[in-house]
Amino acid sequence: MDDLMQKSLKPPNFLAAFINSTSEGIDRISYLPDDILHNILSYLYIFDVVQLSILSKRWNYIWRTMPYLNFDINSFGCERINRPWDLGMAEKFKDFINWVFINQCEDTLVCFKLCCGDIFGKGAIFRWVRVVTTRNVQELVLSFCPAEPFELPYCVVTCESLRVLKIRMDGSVLKLPNHFGFHQLKFLHLEEVELSNEHLTSCLFSRLEKLKLDSCNFGTMTMVDIASTSLVYVSIKNFVDNRVSFVNCNIKISCPNLKVLKYGAPLAKDIILENLFSIEVVHLFFFDSDDVMEEIGMRVHNMIKNVVSTSTLKLCHSSIGGLYGVFHGVRNFPVTFYKLKCLKLAVTIDESCMEVMMLLLKHSPNLEVLDLFSDENYGWDENWKLHDPSESVVCLESRLKLIQLAGFKNEEKEIELLRFFLKNAQVLEKLIVVWECYNDILEEVSDEVLKFPRASSHVVVSFLNFKPKSRSRYRDNLV
Repeated sequence: MDDLMQKSLKPPNFLAAFINSTSEGIDRISYLPDDILHNILSYLYIFDVVQLSILSKRWNYIWRTMPYLNFDINSFGCERINRPWDLGMAEKFKDFINWVFINQCEDTLVCFKLCCGDIFGKGAIFRWVRVVTTRNVQELVLSFCPAEPFELPYCVVTCESLRVLKIRMDGSVLKLPNHFGFHQLKFLHLEEVELSNEHLTSCLFSRLEKLKLDSCNFGTMTMVDIASTSLVYVSIKNFVDNRVSFVNCNIKISCPNLKVLKYGAPLAKDIILENLFSIEVVHLFFFDSDDVMEEIGMRVHNMIKNVVSTSTLKLCHSSIGGLYGVFHGVRNFPVTFYKLKCLKLAVTIDESCMEVMMLLLKHSPNLEVLDLFSDENYGWDENWKLHDPSESVVCLESRLKLIQLAGFKNEEKEIELLRFFLKNAQVLEKLIVVWECYNDILEEVSDEVLKFPRASSHVVVSFLNFKPKSRSRYRDNLV
């Protein structure tokens, strides 16, 4: 431990320039109020904050009253003392955490973060969690991998100060309490956790406002029942290959004050949406193979008919393909979105996607923004062409002001789609085309599009460079 603290005598690199630049001037940073300095330092690991204590008594006081504690074994080892992780490193890390708790004099913690992988047993984690709950912690973030099922400590459930709880367990089992608690909890984020029981509703949702389940496994659960009058945001995302966990589980969401619903995961046994009277944003992304497209279509239809009051709707390619399989040839789409202002679709420029897109446009009379992502265009019907609408499309005639086509690859079908919108969108103000990553902006292509006939005399057409973004990042943005 002494060796470790000796290494902390060297100030962090970002301070070196500041110390030199202020050696002949005024140290303005040190005179900032405590809460501002604490907020600035909250972006650092606590190891870096402790190093500041060598600067002056002022900085020694600042770290001892620091209400943000961020412990990360990865940063502590490899980045700080330039040696790979080993058992000796684990002991030094544990000693450092204990040393910080002993030497601090702050009674209230705004945030406590601990990332320690599988190096500690649950006993050590229990002790640290118990300490921070006695210090009125407001945000608790745990990332670890227990060797056995981990039951959430009672002190966490009953902590009256706790507002935010985030837990990541690399797929291990989390046992939620079977008694009521979390009376002040506002945000619950579970990541890579296997839920082992069905107490998710009764114990956690009394005042919860935001719920995120990322890459969680429902184990043997047959029902995830999310019913709450306080929830305003629900996100369920799982892009890992554990479809079996979903296929045997029903997901029910009944939240009258819910504003945002994001679902990006395999198809569950059933997805039931009820009482979503306040919904404003709905994102649907299904991670499934083509052999369940019709089932996806029926599920998407059942979901969107219960969120007709939404103002933003986002659908993935599977959702659109599924809807085409269900409603192909049907002119009267069974849902009308009178409040829909923004429609976002991941499409291929083919018959199925374009027909569903037109159905949605016809039944979204007040739509103002259409955002399209042009995905890989396989399996075109070469004899198919996007025809002008044979009946009135209200949003094209009087509402649609902004259209964006991202992933543009300068293919014939995409060019025809741009021609269609310019010809039929009568009040369009902006048409934005974002090039795909492997294309350069070709002047002749933009010149061609700019010459197309326009129904709107004041539309501005823009071609933008692609901004690098991985497919996983795009996928996450869908939901």
